[in-house]
Amino acid sequence: MIDARMLSWTGIGRYTVALLEGLESIDQENEYLVLMRRNDWPRWSPSAGNFTRIECDIAPYTVAEQARLPRLLHRLAPDVVHLVTPNAAALYGGRKVVTVADLTLLDFDTSRGSLGRRLATKLKRLPFRMIFRRQVATATHIVTLTEYVRRQLMTRFRVEGSHVSAAWLAADSAQLTAAEEEPVAGLADAGPFILYVGNYYGYKNVRILVEALALLSKDRRDVRLVLAGEPGEFKQALLSLAENLQVSDLVVMPGFVTDGQLKWLYRNAAMYVNPSLSEGFGLQGLEAMTQGLPVLSSTASCLPEVYGDAAVYFDPHDAGELAQNIADLLEQPGRSIELAAMGHDRLAMFSWQKTAELTHQVYTDAGHQVSRDDQKRRA
Repeated sequence: MIDARMLSWTGIGRYTVALLEGLESIDQENEYLVLMRRNDWPRWSPSAGNFTRIECDIAPYTVAEQARLPRLLHRLAPDVVHLVTPNAAALYGGRKVVTVADLTLLDFDTSRGSLGRRLATKLKRLPFRMIFRRQVATATHIVTLTEYVRRQLMTRFRVEGSHVSAAWLAADSAQLTAAEEEPVAGLADAGPFILYVGNYYGYKNVRILVEALALLSKDRRDVRLVLAGEPGEFKQALLSLAENLQVSDLVVMPGFVTDGQLKWLYRNAAMYVNPSLSEGFGLQGLEAMTQGLPVLSSTASCLPEVYGDAAVYFDPHDAGELAQNIADLLEQPGRSIELAAMGHDRLAMFSWQKTAELTHQVYTDAGHQVSRDDQKRRA
């Protein structure tokens, strides 16, 4: 059984759909029950007869997820259930594979909005930490997206290496390749621009891009920074920072972009920059590589593991170093071409098929293991 209640969520949803599609191609024998919310049914439908959708409108990160979902799982009695996030059904005691993408929610503040909303988010941290520890302690097997997070779990939570596996994700270029390029207003024929795509939580460290732009602008007033993605409550703070640093005219925030616009941005940007302090994988950098874009990356968390030698790295706390790296790439077009070629070669290391095959092996092994709760009861 696979918990697919978050197909509408950008990162987790893409991971889950790709995993389902990969499993359909490699396993025609085992029966799969896929828990989905009714509104998400258009996002994935079975193409193999051994996959069945089960309607489950229990929202993630709710009390019902801890109270009702375990009862549903016990009633359906799967041999193994895959929980694609560590927040789901912590009290379920059967065999379970749990995906832990990263430890960001444990280490960084993700509250936003009004004071009341921020306080509410902070209060939710305590039960989340308890749930997380419970899942890590009781999972039959844990899947991480990188070796970096695997080592974190082994060190911080004393997870045995045999109980956790790393399965890289992959960047799909098919959707972007099929999209028709759509220029973003105000950027065509307007000089080079630096690109960032993603959300704007504090750990994403987007502020350093604006700070680096301000340093760069002392010599290069023709370069702009494009921050793509819906900024929400973080927009005003970034615009205020840009104004204080006198680069507000050089920062472009188009908000949500279509696949066609994203394709155009990747194809026309001078470089892609990932300044994050914490990532589970850093998929946007790989996505940029599929479009031939050179990548600059923070040295934080798993990013060097994922990008390897196909990126230029900088200290995520040093705006001066980032500004210098940007300037160097702008002044050395040959280096950009070299990085793009290295990115193309790097992509061969990633595929959703490999992700599905490794995860399928985890299911097979977990199906023959006794859950840790059962072990405790028998002791």
